[in-house]
Amino acid sequence: MKTRKIYRMLRNSVCFAVLLLMAGHAVANSIRIFTLSADEWARPRAGAVIPQLAAVRSAVSYWGKAGDRAMIIRYPGEDTGELWAAELRDWLISLGVPSDFIVLRSGSQAADEIKLEVGNRDELEQ
Repeated sequence: MKTRKIYRMLRNSVCFAVLLLMAGHAVANSIRIFTLSADEWARPRAGAVIPQLAAVRSAVSYWGKAGDRAMIIRYPGEDTGELWAAELRDWLISLGVPSDFIVLRSGSQAADEIKLEVGNRDELEQ
């Protein structure tokens, strides 16, 4: 009888620990990064073309799945990168992402791509 009680307590403790680990894992992995290359961006841009870009479509879709998510547009740190990021932000706004959910940050490692980081605001700020 006592062995069953110990077994039940041990099983419950293990289940609880697994649930805690799974919950922590889900929170830690909420940031997704979508890459938009300069070649993709070089295509003529229009209202029908922008939503077809895989990175934009995926980022907006992922952003829309939860209300507390934001976007960081990480762009190359030169003037053309800043213009690219500002234009992309304008397109994202036209697709329904409010401007206060979009942050521009320079410092992308690659000069020929922009990274769209989408995740919980708290995680993105870390």
